[in-house]
This record gives sequence, C-alpha cells and structure tokens, in this order.
Amino acid sequence: MTFWSRLRVGWQAFKTRRKMNRQFGRGEDPFAYATTSYEQARLSAMESSLLGRRYRSALEAGCAEGHFTGRLVRIAEHVTAVDISPVALERARRRAPGAHFVEADLLSWAPPAGTRYEAIVLGDVLYYLDRPGVAEEFGSLFARVASWLEPGGRLLLAHGFGGERELAHRRSFRERFEAAGLRLTCEAPVAGAERGGVRCLLSVLESR
Repeated sequence: MTFWSRLRVGWQAFKTRRKMNRQFGRGEDPFAYATTSYEQARLSAMESSLLGRRYRSALEAGCAEGHFTGRLVRIAEHVTAVDISPVALERARRRAPGAHFVEADLLSWAPPAGTRYEAIVLGDVLYYLDRPGVAEEFGSLFARVASWLEPGGRLLLAHGFGGERELAHRRSFRERFEAAGLRLTCEAPVAGAERGGVRCLLSVLESR
C-alpha cells in the first residue's frame, strides 16, 4: 500500500471499529444471532453449504461474537477468525476457544506468507468495507481473498439484502470473485431467512 492508501484505509478502519464497538458495547448479541429465526436460518444454511468434507484450515472474516465460528470449528481442524472489534472478539474467544482470533481490518490484513485455506467465509462483512473513500482498496480485496484459497477450496458469501437494488449489489460481490478466477457452484436466497423485508443471499464459489 502507498502512504495515502494506508491513510485512507486506516481512517475507514477507525470509523468502522468505533461503530462496531458501540454496537457490541450495548450488550451481548446486539444483532440477535442466537434468538431470531432469520439468523438461525442463515447460520444453518451457511453451515450446510460447507458440509460433506472435513477442512484442514478455514478462515472466517468478520466473525463478530463467534456465533458461526462455533459451528466452523466442528468441521475444520484449524480456524482463523478475524474481526475489527475487540469487544466482539472477547466474546468470540469464549464461544469458540478452539479458534485462533485476530483483531484486524480485512482491507489491510493478510494471512502469513504462504498460508492457504480450504474454506473462507464472508458473512455480512463486505458491505461494511464497500465505502467510497476506499473504493480502490476494496476493489483489490477480491483477488487477494481468492488467492488465499487452496485449489478446490470453497468460498462462502452470505449477505442480507432488502429489495432488488441491494440484491444486485450483493450479487456484484460474487461477480467480482468470479472475475478473480473463482467458479460459482450455487447461489440462492436462504429459505426461512426473512426479517422485516430483509433476506439473505447465499453464494458458494470454488477455486479452480
């Protein structure tokens, strides 16, 4: 990154970290992962899309309080979970003690050199990163993440949307990963995941 790029990314990360710390600072589970049918349907569909194999290594970006991380550690030997909020990570460590947690911003973070994952999970995280001030850095993220996958590795995207405009925006995430060389294997709204007009689009891609 250039000096100006680091400055832009750092400022955006500061604002996002502050926002998420306020959210999680209101009390445990502010997004109702454990209590709403929407979130339970979303998390179950995400888990189901990864079943059928045992993963040696998995990465979850935007793990929040670890509600999905707790499921991921059951199907992967080594799980790395990244989030920008230290408040959320403190709870995530209690929920999934078998995972390795990292406090970081995905726009500037990268795994150790040579590290590859058999599964990568991005759940309700990309639209937090998609901001005009870091458009260039966000655009480069897709190829970077795709390069972290093992051959035959699986990438899971799960993002809420309300209406056709947001649905097209969520699909654009998948399209940008396809442009980075990944292959779409399935994509559909999650059955049963609906709350106040908001649904969840689940996309599964694989490295070639």
